Amino acid sequence: MSKDNIPENVSIKDFKQLTVWQKAMELSDEVYRIVRDFPDFEKYAMTSQIVRATTSISANIAEGNGQLYDKKQFSFFNNALGSASEVRSWLDQAFRRQYIDEATFHRLDAMTTEVIKMILGYMKRLKAMVYSGKE
Repeated sequence: MSKDNIPENVSIKDFKQLTVWQKAMELSDEVYRIVRDFPDFEKYAMTSQIVRATTSISANIAEGNGQLYDKKQFSFFNNALGSASEVRSWLDQAFRRQYIDEATFHRLDAMTTEVIKMILGYMKRLKAMVYSGKE
């Protein structure tokens, strides 16, 4: 990348200030708490997968927020969206296998759905900026 490709008004963005990142971190913290009680034989299967998917949400939000261009940021937020949907699927499987109770399932599913809605809202704003030529 040449210096000519770097926008003039570049500033440091702090992903930690994004409410969506904060909510994704809260979800991740909760998932880490519940997987401690999963059966040992799930350690390298479901436990690993749900932890990886959950941590991927906040990591993709952070990485996307650090991009110079809105189109690249959009792509990372899209990855976060996919990871959040994957978390919902793992939560459903954990509930079906009775690794989590119904109340925990509904609470975590609601938290994940809230993060998904926030990601979608952020993506809509980014899309509007990209197509308005303000990138």
